[in-house]
This record gives sequence, structure tokens and C-alpha cells, in this order.
Amino acid sequence: MTEYADEQIRYVINQVEEQEKIQSQNIYEGITVMDKYYEFKELDFFDDTLKIQIPTNFIDMPDEFARLKYPSSDRPQIIKTDDMGSINITMNLISQTIKDQEIPAVKEAMKDLLKRLNPSYLFLEEGVETIEEKPVGFFEFKSPTLGDALFNIMFFIELNHNVMMGVFNCPYSQHRAWRPIARQIMQSMRISPKTSETVAENPDTRRGK
Repeated sequence: MTEYADEQIRYVINQVEEQEKIQSQNIYEGITVMDKYYEFKELDFFDDTLKIQIPTNFIDMPDEFARLKYPSSDRPQIIKTDDMGSINITMNLISQTIKDQEIPAVKEAMKDLLKRLNPSYLFLEEGVETIEEKPVGFFEFKSPTLGDALFNIMFFIELNHNVMMGVFNCPYSQHRAWRPIARQIMQSMRISPKTSETVAENPDTRRGK
């Protein structure tokens, strides 16, 4: 009994130490997840109005794979993925007329819609953060698939009076490792407003430089 208790204690200690190690990682200095090292670079999207940190080894998902993974005709305008296609960052510019203060309502409306359409989704943490003096609404959820379930973070920010909706997802079995990293990616967003025209008319979707 004592030996079993000792093993349980060691297991808990190891889990705590591993989580502390994960939490201490910084995307600006490089991270290691599941024994794989990732460096990040700030890329520009939507006619240079949105800047965000993306792993340097992520690529634009090939169209043939994008059609399979996102069969809807309104698939995300930007899909960045790892070499296995299992870790994804998507971004979509939704033509709206909104202000910063409406972002919390946008978050709630999208969450309510997903709840109605997908009762099997398990919703986790949510909130509104201030990033670069702009409100960013987000929520996390677990979505079932034919294989491993997915861990998702969906986030929203006002971009030239439109809604920029971003999603990070990964296999749920890896979510403890990726969750803090996904938050850092979200928090790395920087907005450079355009004054002459809305970028929804010319989203420059595949750009990432």
C-alpha cells in the first residue's frame, strides 16, 4: 500500500513539474511540445493589418487537404498547419459593422450558435482579454471527432469594423501542452488599422510574410 502511495505521489509531482515547465515556455524564445521544438515568427495578414506569431514550420494547408478538413464552402480564408495537419491555426475576416465594445457580444453569440448546432461540444474556459488596448473575446471547447477529440480556442477581435475570427485546434490528448501556447499566440496579435478602405473587400488571405 505504501509503495502504491509513493508511486501516486511521484506521478502527481511529475505532472506538476511538467505543467510548470510548459507554463514557463515563451513563444518569443522558442518552445518544445511533445519533444518537438518550435520557433515563431510574426506574420502579416489581411493586407498587413493583422500581425500574429506563427510557428516557422507551419505552412498554408494545401487546398486538397483543406477541402477534406473543412468541407464547407465557407472554409477559413487562412489555414496554417503543422507537417502532420494535426495542429492548426485558422483566421477568417467576417464582414460586419462593429465596434470594440461589441466583441463580448460577438463571442457570446458564436458560443450560443455552436451550442445549438453541436450539443456534444464541451465548453471550457472563456473570457475577454485586453490585447494592445483592444478587447479580445475567446472561449475554449472540446469537440468530438471520429478519432481523438479536438481542443479548440476560438477568439475574436475587431479589425477595421469587421470581425476577425481565429481558431487554434489540436488533438485533445495534447491540449495540456498546447493550451498555454495557444493563449500566447492569441495574445501576440497586433492590429494596424487601415484608413482608406476595409480589408474585408480585399482580405489578401494567403499572405504571411
